[in-house]
Amino acid sequence: MTNRGPSLFKQTAIRRAVRGATSAGLTVSRVEITAEGKIILVVSDAGSTKIEPANPWDEVLGPVKA
Repeated sequence: MTNRGPSLFKQTAIRRAVRGATSAGLTVSRVEITAEGKIILVVSDAGSTKIEPANPWDEVLGPVKA
């Protein structure tokens, strides 16, 4: 088994961030964690049902084929 070193974030920090955003009336659609351990919450607009693509060209070019 490989030693990964100390964790840069804790599960409780993620739970606390999501709980805080939810109690503020936001809808968390995704949680991102950077290599440095920074926690980023991506929230969606509660009134919107469509999730916008990350890049406008995604609609033009379509899905990436592997």
